[in-house]
Parts: sequence; C-alpha cells; structure tokens
Amino acid sequence: MNSIKIEKEYNFLKNDKIIYNYWEKNKYFNSLPDNRFSYVVIMPPPNITGVLHMGHILNNTIQDVLTRKARLEGFNTCWVPGLDHASIATEHKLITELGISKEKIGLKRFLKIATKWKIKYSKTIIKQLKKIGCSCDWQRLKFSLDENFSKSVHKIFRTLYKDGYLYKKYGIVNWDTKTQTALSNEEIQYKMCRVKLYYIKYQLKNENNYIIVATKRPETIFADTALCVNPTDKRYLKYRNKKVIVPISSKEIPIIADNYVDKKFGSGCVKITPAHNYNDKLIAERHNLEIINLIDKNGKLNKSGLDFAGQSVKTARIKIIEFLKKNNYLFKLKEYNSQIGYSERSNTEVEQLLSSQWFLKMNLLVKKALHNIHQKDIIKLYPKKIKKKIKDWFLNLKDWNISRQLWWGHRIPECCKTEKKVEVLDTWFSAWIWPIVIFNGIMNNNNNNSELQYYYPITELVTGDDILFFWVIRMIIAGFFFLKKKPFKNIYFNGIVKDSNRLKMSKSLGNSPNINQSFNKYGADSVRSGILIMAPIGKDMVFNPDTFLIGNKIKNKIWNAFKLILTFKITPQKKNIEINNYIFSWIKNKLYLLVKLINKLFKKYKLSKVLIIIYSFFKKDFCSLFLESTKRINSYKLTYSFLKKISKLFRNILIIFHPFIPFITEYIWSILKLKNNIFHNKKPLLIQKWPTEKKLNRNILNEFKLINKIIFQIRKFREIYKIYKKITLLVFCNNKKYNKIKKNILIFLGNLKSIKCLKKHNNYNKYYTFILADEIYFIKIPKKIFYIKKIKHELSYYKNYLDKIILKLKTSSFLKKAPQKIINLEKEKKRYCLNKINLLKFKLTKY
Repeated sequence: MNSIKIEKEYNFLKNDKIIYNYWEKNKYFNSLPDNRFSYVVIMPPPNITGVLHMGHILNNTIQDVLTRKARLEGFNTCWVPGLDHASIATEHKLITELGISKEKIGLKRFLKIATKWKIKYSKTIIKQLKKIGCSCDWQRLKFSLDENFSKSVHKIFRTLYKDGYLYKKYGIVNWDTKTQTALSNEEIQYKMCRVKLYYIKYQLKNENNYIIVATKRPETIFADTALCVNPTDKRYLKYRNKKVIVPISSKEIPIIADNYVDKKFGSGCVKITPAHNYNDKLIAERHNLEIINLIDKNGKLNKSGLDFAGQSVKTARIKIIEFLKKNNYLFKLKEYNSQIGYSERSNTEVEQLLSSQWFLKMNLLVKKALHNIHQKDIIKLYPKKIKKKIKDWFLNLKDWNISRQLWWGHRIPECCKTEKKVEVLDTWFSAWIWPIVIFNGIMNNNNNNSELQYYYPITELVTGDDILFFWVIRMIIAGFFFLKKKPFKNIYFNGIVKDSNRLKMSKSLGNSPNINQSFNKYGADSVRSGILIMAPIGKDMVFNPDTFLIGNKIKNKIWNAFKLILTFKITPQKKNIEINNYIFSWIKNKLYLLVKLINKLFKKYKLSKVLIIIYSFFKKDFCSLFLESTKRINSYKLTYSFLKKISKLFRNILIIFHPFIPFITEYIWSILKLKNNIFHNKKPLLIQKWPTEKKLNRNILNEFKLINKIIFQIRKFREIYKIYKKITLLVFCNNKKYNKIKKNILIFLGNLKSIKCLKKHNNYNKYYTFILADEIYFIKIPKKIFYIKKIKHELSYYKNYLDKIILKLKTSSFLKKAPQKIINLEKEKKRYCLNKINLLKFKLTKY
C-alpha cells in the first residue's frame, strides 16, 4: 500500500477526461429494456444558441445526481439527452452575427448556414455536458429537427387539423418587430414600467363640448373606431350613442357602452382600436365596429397614419403628443406603473397586430389533462406550490398561436397550407411531444413499441418553472391526449440561477460566468457540489463564485482522508480490540442512520441538504473522530481484519458521495481496486450497490453522543486555558462505577492521564466543571494558569474602567457642568487605575 504514489492534490485536469472516456467507452450510461425497473430522465434540451450557462449547470447536475443514485440502486437508468433548434432565438442570433437580413442571403443558403451553426454549437454543448459529468445515454441523443421529429410533428399537425383542433384565423396576435414573427402569450415577459397616461379631448359632434379619453397609446389614434364607457357609469349616460371627432384625422366615431371598461381607470372613457388590442377587438366584434390596420410588421405607422406614416411607434407618439399640445387637444398627462409586454427572446416591446396565423384549440385538448392533473398525486410535483400555478393557467386558457414567420424550424405541411409562403411551427409545438417522440411514440404507439412500453411514462423531469407554461403543461396535455397516459411520474422544478443584479442567467443576456474557465480552475466536482449546496429546493439562487470554493473543500477533504487511510499499516498484533470495535460500531451505525436520512431527503429532492449532511458526517464523524482516533489509538498500525472493515466503510462513503462528486470518487475507487490490495473491487464505482438501510443500534449512538459531548468540554477547557493537546489531563467524575470502554476511549480521544472518582472537596472553584447525563465532571485548573487567568481578567477590567474615565474627562459638557470636587475625584480614580494596571502587569511578568 505504501508503494502507491499518490499526488498531493487530485489532478482533475488530467483525470476527469480519462474517467469519463472510460465510462463512455464501456457503455455504462447506455440502456436497453430488460427485466429491471426502468428509471428514465429527459433532459430539457438546451437551445443551440451558444454555450451553456450556470442555470444549465445546476439543472443538469441535479439530473445527474438523481440518475447516478438510481443506477447505484439497481435501476435500468436511461437519461435521454437532447438539443433544441429554438427557431426564434437561433434566427435572431444568426442574423445578428451575420449582420445581414436573411432575405438578402436567400432561403437555401440561410438554412445551410443555420445547419453549420447547429453542428458547431451542438458539439460545444455536448462537450460541456460531458465535462459536468452528465451520465446520459448518448446513443439516444435527440435533436428537435431530426427526421423522426419532423415526421412526428407533421403527423400530429395533420391529425389535429383533420379532427378540427387546428384552424387558421386572421386576428390579433402578439408580434415581435425585431425577430419579425408572431408570439404566443407564454413568450411574453411582462415588466413593470413607469408609463404616461395621456388625457385627450375628443370634441362632440355638433356641440361646443368635449369628452376626455385616457390612453397609453396616443399613436394609435388613427385606428380609433369608437369611444367606450361602462354602461353603469352615470357620468357618461348623456353621451351614449353620440359621436365625437377624432383629433388629427377628423374622423367621426360613436360613443358606445361595454362592461369591459373600468370606471376607475383614467377618465372612465377609453378609445377602441380593434386592430391593435386584443380586448378592443372583442369589443369591436360585439358592437360591429370598423377595424383599421395602422401599424405594420416593422413597428411603423402605415399610410393610415397620414402625415406620420413611416414613423416608428415611439417617434410617432412623441410627434403626435406635440401636435395635440399645440392644438389644445391634450388635457393633461399622468405617470403611473403598468405592466408592459416584452418578447422573451429579443427583449423588444411586443406589438398587437392583425395577422393570419394558425391556432390550436386548447380548451378541447385539455379536458383529459385537466381532469387528471387535479387528481391527487397522479403526477407528483415538487415543490407543491406549483400545482396552484398550473390550475390558474388552465383557468385563463387561450388558444395557442403555433405558426411563426421564420425559416428555421418545422415547416407547416403543404397539404394544410392555404398560402405559398415560408412559415414554421412554434418551437414548443415540437417540444410538447418530446417525451413521446424520444421513444418513437407518435409514429408507432402500438403495443409492439417495446421501448415506449418499457420507458414511458418518464420517471423524472427536472426543469425550471420559467418554462412551466411553455413546455411542462403542454407536455402533460400531449401525454394525456395522444397516449392517454401521464407523461411523467415526478416533476421537480429547480430554482433559477440569477446574477448579482438578480437577473436570470441566460444566453441572450450573457450574464453567466465562463463555464469552461470555471471547470478549468476548480474542476467538475467542485463546480457541481458548490452550486448544489447553494441551491435549496425550488428556490432561486444568486450566484456567487465562492460557491466553488465550498466544493473544493469537500473534494480536498475526501482526497486527504483517502491519503490518510493509505498510510495505515498491517500488523499481526491485536491491541485495543475492544476500543477499536466500539468506535467502529458507532461509526457504522452513524452511517446506517445517514443512509436512512438521505434516502428520505432524496424523495423530497432536498439535494442541497443531502450533500450538507453527508459532508458533515464525513468531516466531523468519519474524519475528525473515527479516523483521527483510530490513528492515535493504533499509531497507524491496524490488524488486517480491522483495516478491511475500514476499507468497506470508506467504500460505502465513496458510493454515497458519488452521485454528487463522481470524478474524484471514481478515481479513488480505481486505485483502491488495484490487484493484491486489501481494498480490491473489480467493478467501477458508478455501478456499485447503494448501501441498504439497516437496523440501528440506538444505544451505541446515544452513548457515543455523550462521549462526544465530554470530548467537546475537554477541548473547550484546553482552549480557555491555552493548554496544548499534547499535555495530558486528569479528569474527575462523581460516578464511582465508570464504564471501562467509555473510560479508555475518553483517555485516548481526550489525551487524559485517567478518569478518577472525585472525593469530597470544598474548594470546587479551582475546577472546571460540567454536567452531562447526571454525571458531574471536574478538571483541575493548574495553579499557575488559574492565577494568570485571574490577573488577566482583573487587568482587562481596570483597562476598560480607565478608558471610561479618560473619555469622561475629555467630554467638554462634563468639564463645564460638573463641580470641581467631582472632577478631582475622577482624576484620582484615573491615577488609581494606572497604578493598579502597572502592578498587575508586573505580576504577569513573574509567571
């Protein structure tokens, strides 16, 4: 054992890649149906828009921890990796990088460039996922534009179209003027902004009077087709059915009444622009109003904007307000806070425009899913508060706009198109059938699809709640609709990783630390364990690079413990057998207790707490108490049988650590399995057996807990009186029949001369005393140390007292108001303190 050359620190730059290649080469991550229970995880596919960020690291680390533990527990694990084509984001990134419009490039050439982009970033992302240690079944890697995906997407589109679930409609849509495409409601991020509310005068027809209209969007004035008030609003009863003249355009429009209007908002009278507001469009349909299209797809006013045509919405707003002010149409303006919708991908303010788009009738699809999701625990959701969010979403359900005016993505099938123009489907329309397509469940959902039968439903989905509505709910709907089964057994929503400004880390913002630099500096084990410890269940975390230093400490502690174990030598001499067996029995039961506890916490996805508890056990119990005491008691020389027990215990600890810290644990395992070595074990660590829960010996755990408390008090005594560890102490106890093994353990661990029964003594103040479980312990304070402590205490007292006197004598208000007699008394106190301090300092020099 001593001949094995071990480096001072674990070399992750050299070893991590070798270990991962070994796992992959031997196909330990691969899965095929067999007689074991399956454990299936699907990776939320990263977009091929660039490198991974810290949010991906956290999410994929959690998935890997769960997968590795399941593999150790004997499940047939199948973690399916994937990549998403991300239509909007990829096109936006690609066009930005090229610096030229796709129309100038041309369709064929643009798609070739996009494919090259996909190949480049796919390689980068996969490389990073492997560097994390992701134990995915790489032979199952899926890309959302693969041939099988395209076939599946087209099949469900045609089926839904044929069965009446899909329709094409010319109506109001959310429009991203930067990426030039329609968006679904879920792709809009609402931000609280400070906006202006403009109060505009609309003159009543044939009257020398006007009505005040409050609006956020004066630039849409050319698209006004009515003013609207609440039918119960008494202020406007006399104006009903009259007409007003629209400022600037001089067009006549009616005043109508509709319950939609909020009497308390603004003036209680609003303008209706049906072409650029969803709710206005509904009012227009109810009242048979004209619809005037004003804003084009570039976010500019068209010819309906008269003299303001060709101007952007923001520019037109400024110019129109200037005109209204100049011509006395602007009554007043007021600032207030309002939610403004922005494109989730381009961060551009969303316009509501009229456009011809494909829609999916969600109300018809969700009935089955809604019924099942409300059943108790049919799909287990963590944290449970997510369930309410899902219910709220179902209550406010709208039809899903699934068409996008893009080139990169799944084309709308020709058989269903009415216009000859390039359009693709929303990326999420391929993503919502992801759990089914990865096992070819759309093209073949019959009983002869053995993989679908074996792997579906998916065991675990780990994702952020930021894509709850985009993806998760829609997958649940698709599962119940297409296969009449739930798609997942468990869904865990991990927290979102945010930067120091509390903004979500994302590729578009570029606010994540460089992943490759982090791995090269700290190694995968430190990055994984550091970020996990800082990520409690379901809560967002603000990233701090110091988290990796925490991971480093854990990794280094494991390495140092390993090196210490290798220094133990085998001896035939059987010394301290009782003590060794007792301490080993305690640590073994401590491990049993640990396994039981972490198994419970795993079921609740409390992975951060699990890692903290494992490390606490390893650092305090296994290293500081068990290994150190074993070393001290046996002077590095152990019997073969005892060393074998330690090796087995250490191997179990490595197995428990492995899901979190896979590389260093596998590397240590590979050294411990060398031939002719007491630690020999042929199989690699990642396919070992997870420790089973065993019956606990509570008595020994309680006994050793008391021993630990005694040791703590002895160490506290040494710290208070500055007594070195090497100096042996004599401890007294009121217990006449002190347990022999307990006594011997305390002598070894506390470095004591002995533990004796204390006879009656009057001068207890010379002893350090503590009480534990009805036993009173006494440690005599050495005389010299006792007086030094007393002198130091007295010296500290007089120094503090002197500082107060000096402060008082420096205070001008005291010197002005106090009688001279009192001032002189304070000066006398000062002299006394100085003399006392000098005397105490002199006494200290004698010791």
